[in-house]
Amino acid sequence: MNPTVVASAPEYALPFVGPGTYLIFGIVLLPVYAMVVAWFVGDPSDRFAGLLGVGYLAGLTTVLWGGLLLATLVIGALFF
Repeated sequence: MNPTVVASAPEYALPFVGPGTYLIFGIVLLPVYAMVVAWFVGDPSDRFAGLLGVGYLAGLTTVLWGGLLLATLVIGALFF
């Protein structure tokens, strides 16, 4: 009987890298990667618009992660 490998097992180099990480960043976000590449490679390509889109994506990601961090801190302070 083979043991089950989990993300916290020493076979993984980073503490939270598991099969789901590769699934999300490799497969689920593939359309986003294609969209960003198309902004710069596609015809017509506009560098300003492409950088503006990348800025919007980075800003949206930062706001979402920041909101989740804030919610986690509030829940931790209220209930633990």
